[in-house]
Amino acid sequence: MRSPPSTGNLDRLSSPPGPVDGISVGAVSQLLDRLAAADEAPFIVSWLESALTGRMRIDPTLAVRLLRAYRETGRVDRARELAASLPSSPSSWSPLDAARLAIERAILATMDGRGDHAESELRAASRLLTTAQRGTGLREQLDMHLTGAQLELRLNRVVQAAASLRLAEHVAERLEDGAWRVPVAMTLGHLAMRLADPRMAVKHYGTSLGRSPARGVAAMRAHGNMAIALGSIGRFEDARAHAQQAIGIAGELAAGWRHADAYDVLAIVEIAADRPLAALAAIDEAFAVLGDLDQPTLRYQLSEHRAWALAMLGRAQAAKQWLAKAEKQRAELAVVDAIDEQDLVATRARALEACGQHKEALDYAMLHVARLEEAFVTGSLNLVVGRCALALGDATAARAAVERAALSGDRHGWVFPDRGASAALWQVAMKSGDSRVVRYAEKMSGLATSPAPASTNGPPSVPPMGVMPRASYPSLYPAPMPTGLEGEELPEPTEGETLIYVTTSQGVTRVRQSEVAKLVEDATLVVDTLSHQLRVENREISLERRRALEPLVVQLLRRAKEGLSAEEILRAAGGPGPESADAEHRVRVLISRVRDLLGEATSIERVRDAGEYGKTRYRLAGNVNFALIEPLFTPGAVG
Repeated sequence: MRSPPSTGNLDRLSSPPGPVDGISVGAVSQLLDRLAAADEAPFIVSWLESALTGRMRIDPTLAVRLLRAYRETGRVDRARELAASLPSSPSSWSPLDAARLAIERAILATMDGRGDHAESELRAASRLLTTAQRGTGLREQLDMHLTGAQLELRLNRVVQAAASLRLAEHVAERLEDGAWRVPVAMTLGHLAMRLADPRMAVKHYGTSLGRSPARGVAAMRAHGNMAIALGSIGRFEDARAHAQQAIGIAGELAAGWRHADAYDVLAIVEIAADRPLAALAAIDEAFAVLGDLDQPTLRYQLSEHRAWALAMLGRAQAAKQWLAKAEKQRAELAVVDAIDEQDLVATRARALEACGQHKEALDYAMLHVARLEEAFVTGSLNLVVGRCALALGDATAARAAVERAALSGDRHGWVFPDRGASAALWQVAMKSGDSRVVRYAEKMSGLATSPAPASTNGPPSVPPMGVMPRASYPSLYPAPMPTGLEGEELPEPTEGETLIYVTTSQGVTRVRQSEVAKLVEDATLVVDTLSHQLRVENREISLERRRALEPLVVQLLRRAKEGLSAEEILRAAGGPGPESADAEHRVRVLISRVRDLLGEATSIERVRDAGEYGKTRYRLAGNVNFALIEPLFTPGAVG
């Protein structure tokens, strides 16, 4: 590869366009875009630098593609230098080239932590794309939305990040088919994982894998990421097969740090599968492959994962030693992703727990459980909190922690490790008043006692993902039924019958559908989510036309003791969230409508949490005898 053009020429890169050796710039740009889609950024850099050596002028179309190629090959400093040399407001450029420049500058600003500057550049790109010729600029729109999602995540604005991701997915569907879908699908998968949507991540990784050459670098990456996503939702055999595929391809094509990284992926899967010995074996292989290579980030991750696996095995002193090594390696890294940072927090707490230092582990973990609340690793951290609280005899803290983990797991499909160690904690969760918590706890207890048998069919195909049918998650539905809330056997449905959850002030009960009427006959308030009916005393009301109120009423009954905060009320009802200008007014209106629906103003109480900064909550009055009827399985639940 030739050396990049000298800095002295950069101030002329925005000069008027001209062809490269008589070749149409449009044709060259189309070729460069195809090469970029095929992950050929190093070749693009080499070719453009060679073609532009000694030239005093460069077409803007080529300039922005060289800028992108510099960034994609990791030459970020060179990309920054080139971006700074180009005009701040290139009025003579085409709208698409100017938008591409703004997007690249936004990406660099996001990487540098300059959120305000990145937002400004994205706004400029959006304005420019509105002036482009109709039907053009779809690739720029896609990159703008992807960059917007990454920026919103960096700023911890999860709702806005999810909206940007949905827009990116919509634009991607409108683009022509081609090799470009491989890296785009991979990026969409990464964003979905960071937004705690592992099922959607599996879909995107499957798209990338299906369009990649079977034994190429892109397939290796897709297999590795697919393994992590599948492992996080309990599909351990499928995940293990993908990890082995990544290891095999890396051994052929990318021996070195990529090969070691593939072994680390397998270790992550084995930890999630509650197989710490297998995880240690994979980590040993990773260190052997890595040898003396200087890969500080990978070494840090391997040390951290080794500490967690050792803690799972109860080898406390070894876990502490590897934790200390990971902490030292972390201190030498300039930047670590927020999720990796939270992962180290969870590993510290897990090592303290393994050493029997339950009070220290609990106090430390509680400082961090409110960060990245929906992330997989935070669920594991909450389970550490719950187990330590149980060991200290604090049943209230244990219940709160396991409910946080269960609600996150049920919402996103997570299957957390240490299921056997958390058995007593899941029994606590089964006595919760929230059917979602009970549902998740039953499944985790089933997984702990009846792990799925090993597959004998080799690498699985990737099924299309939407709302996955129950049969697609066989490992989450072991044959034996878990025991009931107090140890009794749960009722087996007779042929043609269905099991139903009924929630009352006494808790959650699983009953046959034929027994529901008898169980709820004394309730003055009954909400039936199967028929979308509400009954108050002898008055029946259809909830079909009150679809915004139904989920809110359901949440109020699920959280009858704790109540709902203003933010939780808005989330339950849908529509504008707590960041909207009229959020406070909307909360009052929604609660007023629920009171009207129930026919009694005193049926909903307004209370305030303890402390100077306690939140205001709305909860069902204690004298209301209620019953909530729900199906055993709901869309979006684990499995």
